[in-house]
Amino acid sequence: MMNLNWFKNPDNVVYADIGEFADNFSKETGISNLRDEIERFEADPVKEGIILKGRRRTSIKLFIPDMLFDEHIEMGENVWVYMGENYECYCLYQSEQSDDFSADETFKYFSHKKCEYFPCHSDTDKEGFNCLFCYCPLYPMGKDCGGNYAYLDNGIKDCSQCKVPHRKNNYDYIMTKLRKFHNTLTDLNEIDNCMNIFFQIL
Repeated sequence: MMNLNWFKNPDNVVYADIGEFADNFSKETGISNLRDEIERFEADPVKEGIILKGRRRTSIKLFIPDMLFDEHIEMGENVWVYMGENYECYCLYQSEQSDDFSADETFKYFSHKKCEYFPCHSDTDKEGFNCLFCYCPLYPMGKDCGGNYAYLDNGIKDCSQCKVPHRKNNYDYIMTKLRKFHNTLTDLNEIDNCMNIFFQIL
């Protein structure tokens, strides 16, 4: 039985780009088509997840937390890889960074430790706390932000328990979410323009 609280513990979760993860993990597990299996499951997921077996007596489980559990967790809409509680669990995301981006570029992270509000979230890792996205750019996405949010009785979105924008390695994840959100808004704007033209013709 998979324990939701175990997955909510940040010490048990590693956030990984799906491309880099699949290439490296495919060799370690002996699952030669791991990238294809992940993408196939992402396109057509099932609530209970699926088990993949490798040639090296290794098995992994692909699942989506938001489908499996009744409660949303940070980035729970993504595909996760589980190998039991004796190992770290991997939360996968699709990075759209260009090839000339380097994983260690300093513009992706800074920690403002002299800020009087640092760290602005309790129960967090001060050493790896990223202040780059002080005000979360994913907030306008509402329920699609992927974070650990809750709506208060007055309708305000409470993000006090969310660490997504403040994780040191989440720059690419956030930029990917923003690009998709922007594309969605662009598509909606084009549809709106087409509808306006249609009604003008009528």
